[in-house]
Amino acid sequence: MSQSIVFLAASPSDASRSAFIAHIVASEAQRVGYYPAFFSLRDFEPADILFARSEAPGVARFIEATKAAAALVLATPVYKATYAGGLKAIVDLIPRDALVEKPALGISTAKIATHAIGVNQAYRALFGFFGARAQEALFVSDDELQFAEGAGVLSSEAEQRVRKAARLLAQSIYEAAQVVPRP
Repeated sequence: MSQSIVFLAASPSDASRSAFIAHIVASEAQRVGYYPAFFSLRDFEPADILFARSEAPGVARFIEATKAAAALVLATPVYKATYAGGLKAIVDLIPRDALVEKPALGISTAKIATHAIGVNQAYRALFGFFGARAQEALFVSDDELQFAEGAGVLSSEAEQRVRKAARLLAQSIYEAAQVVPRP
C-alpha cells in the first residue's frame, strides 16, 4: 500500500488557518513514515472545477494521487455551517471507488465553535458515500489559534487534539493496510 497521504486545502487564501492545521498533521504523519502530497484550491483552474473537467492536468494529477494514496485529508475553513463549496466541487470529481476502505480525516477551522457538530456530520456523510474509514473530524476554533501571516500558535488543548488526530490517522492507515481484501 502507498505511503502517501493526499491533503486538500480548500481555502482561497494564501495564508489559511485550516491549511496550517493540515501541515501540522502532515508533519506528524511524516515523522512516522508517511509522505504528504498537498493540493490547494488555488492549484486548480476554476473553469476545470466548475465544468467538471476531470481530464484537465491539475484535476487529473489530484485524482491519480488520491487513487494511489493511503489516505485523504480535507482541510477547510467554515463559512456557512459546513465545509466550503470549493472543497465540495473538487471532491465531486473524485471517482466513487477511489477511497474505499481508505482512512479519511476532515479538518475545519471557524470563528463559531458550534460549527463543529455540523462539520463532523457533513464529513461523515461525505466519507461514508465513498466507503472511506472516516475519523472524527478535527475542528479548531479561531479562539484556539493565534494566526498571522501564515504562522500560528495553537492553544495547548487544540495542539493535543491535532496531534491526536495525526496519530489516529497514521494508526488507521496501518490498520487499513492489514485488512485482506475479500475475493
